[in-house]
Amino acid sequence: MTSRGGSRTNVVVAAILAISFLAATAVLLAGQHQSQLAAARDTRAAAADAVAPIVEELRTAMDSAAAGAGTRALTGAGAASAGIDDATATRARDLGMPVLDDSGEGLVVVATYDTASLPATVEERREHLRGLSVAPLHLAPILRRLQPAEGGISLAGPDRRVLSLPGSPPSSDAAYSVDLGPGPTTAWSVTLWLPPPTTPVGAWAIAAALVLGGTATAGAIRRREIRAARSREEVRRAQAASATVAAMATVAQQSLDLAEVLPAAAAQLSDSFGLKGLSLGAPSGHGERRLFVWGETPGQGPVAHGLPAKVAAGETLGLALSRGGRIVGLLRVLAGRHLDSVDVRTVASAGEVLCSALANAEAFAQQRELVTRMRSVDELKTVFLATASHELRTPVGAITGFSGLLMSDWDDLSPEERRHYAERVDVNARHLDSLVEALLDFSRLERGNGSASPDVVLDLGEAVRRVLDEQPQVTEHHEVSLKAPRGLCVSGSAQAVERVVSNLVGNAAKYSTAGSTIYVQVRQHHQCAEVIVDDEGPGVPEAERERIFSRFFRGEGDAVVRTRGAGLGLAIVQEFAASMGGMVSVASAPTGGARFTVSYPLAPVTQAAPEGETDVDA
Repeated sequence: MTSRGGSRTNVVVAAILAISFLAATAVLLAGQHQSQLAAARDTRAAAADAVAPIVEELRTAMDSAAAGAGTRALTGAGAASAGIDDATATRARDLGMPVLDDSGEGLVVVATYDTASLPATVEERREHLRGLSVAPLHLAPILRRLQPAEGGISLAGPDRRVLSLPGSPPSSDAAYSVDLGPGPTTAWSVTLWLPPPTTPVGAWAIAAALVLGGTATAGAIRRREIRAARSREEVRRAQAASATVAAMATVAQQSLDLAEVLPAAAAQLSDSFGLKGLSLGAPSGHGERRLFVWGETPGQGPVAHGLPAKVAAGETLGLALSRGGRIVGLLRVLAGRHLDSVDVRTVASAGEVLCSALANAEAFAQQRELVTRMRSVDELKTVFLATASHELRTPVGAITGFSGLLMSDWDDLSPEERRHYAERVDVNARHLDSLVEALLDFSRLERGNGSASPDVVLDLGEAVRRVLDEQPQVTEHHEVSLKAPRGLCVSGSAQAVERVVSNLVGNAAKYSTAGSTIYVQVRQHHQCAEVIVDDEGPGVPEAERERIFSRFFRGEGDAVVRTRGAGLGLAIVQEFAASMGGMVSVASAPTGGARFTVSYPLAPVTQAAPEGETDVDA
């Protein structure tokens, strides 16, 4: 339909241009014809006006010659040498009157007789002829006076041109000849000519107006057709863009699983825009995490804030997919052909649909994770009840039993027995206190307020040293080797550092034999400050290292069986470390036991750790 409309417009435009040019040509031809007619009329009038003066001049010259003024006599040989032909000489003899001759610039030939009067008959004239006399014709002044300002004039006799001013008449000029009439000027003629007439300015103006009007009309029709075609193309592109976005919406609604949605969406975008490649990523703390790549991998350039006007073939278009002010994805497409502004906007609209799919998939994953966590919490609750019941029953039973003995048999007990029972009550009470404190820590962390004090910049070495100085009972049966240089500053709370250090050192004391050494070290590693606790115990098997920081998890070794605990200490360490942006890990220590490392990001004001570290035993 568009092609037929364009063909009809081309025919109309061609017809208008042809008609305008034909009309202009007709106007020019008509103007030129009118000019030619006017020139011919003027030439004829000028030639007619020149006849009388020239005839009068010729008659005057003939009368003067007849009177003998300015004539010279010629013999027969002289007449021939003067260029007078026999016919002219014969006519002058037989007529007995002056005769014009067109030789040279014109002559008047007069016959003379030997009688006193003109012989009456031709025979008498022939018999009494004495000779011929000639007088020149001085025609240049009269012809110059009658010559048109922009043309010329010539006088011709029966056989030849007598005089022409300013020269021979051009063949292209408008010329007109007039016979001088009967009598002595028979067969003589005067010719006038004018330069070729020019086309009138008015005709040129009308022709130009016709051509310009036709061109303007054709241009207006062409522009209207171009605008109409552009409008039709915009409608078609808008429909195609709507169809692409609708197809993307259909693809996005088919599933909440990105593994199914993304390949279908990539195929749809590739078919619609001829893409070479496509990638979808998610922002992360370390840059961008690639979720999906199709075809060639697009470039990793920065994502533009606004949409570009166009994208050339081979260039990458990066779009930030945001929902609720939060960037949920980074879409990059590698153009296989030129993408104009409509294509770019359509890709952006398709990206918004894809953003909705990502948000839906993320919400679905969160719901699924929530269900999983709820199930896990339910399982943990069961484990917690069992563990807490067991762990609480043992110290409570011991406290109740020994305190009962003290109360009932106080008088029968020796001082040594009383001290022993009181110490057992104290040990179990402290164990019960540590268990309650662990449960309280865990409860606070679950509510998101594990640190009661505000975040400040701490000297990590001083904080660790203070914890070990204030809690000697944690390591009363062990030696402590402390290496804690000053100057390593972290941002966090002193309470969080205290809970991390006391739990790690207490854990090392629990699983290593009495009298062994616990090594505590504070150091800088890359851009982090680390707290390292090494013991000389049995270590942590590799199979249990990934689960050891889980709540209520306890290993299965002999050392674990011989000790008591609820499995919360290391989980609390991990939570408190995370509250300060830190990470905790476990490995084998050079001493053969376990090495626990807590890594904290350095505070912005932190300077490099000073040299000359010293070991301090506590």
